Amino acid sequence: MTIPPSTKILLTALLTLSLSGCGDIYRYFRSGEVGWTLKRELRNKHAEKVELVKLTRFVWDELFLFGPYEPASHVCKKLGLSSSDCTSTITATSIDEGKILMVFRNSGKIVHNEMHLRWHGDFSPIPDAPLTPQTAVFTVSVQGKGASGEDWLILRPVSTERRGLPCT
Repeated sequence: MTIPPSTKILLTALLTLSLSGCGDIYRYFRSGEVGWTLKRELRNKHAEKVELVKLTRFVWDELFLFGPYEPASHVCKKLGLSSSDCTSTITATSIDEGKILMVFRNSGKIVHNEMHLRWHGDFSPIPDAPLTPQTAVFTVSVQGKGASGEDWLILRPVSTERRGLPCT
């Protein structure tokens, strides 16, 4: 079987992009569906506030965020998983500064987990406690530039922001 020249060129281009780390195609294959949807909201639509529950296609009642280099043993302990359940459910953990692990649960059962590229939106600070659909609401702000020169987008939970309420 011979591969047509146009297919070879396309495959070479895709491989080159994925190896060089350039372009959205690289980011797409390295991110999950929630991260990709979040990227579209923040980078394409320039949203100033996001509600994660509106960006998911599944039902969830808890979101756990695990920072870069978080060991699998800590992830499993926090989620209350046995080691066998953990290895079959949590298939990746963050091994570099550019990613965090997102784990969504519903009624104590994991319904979705994925690696999230911080370039798509950096959760800062990463909360210690799980978030709910009501508390997973974030304001978006620019904090410097990323390695590629694009704005670095910070997501801060609305529930932790100081509010300018008048004194009584």
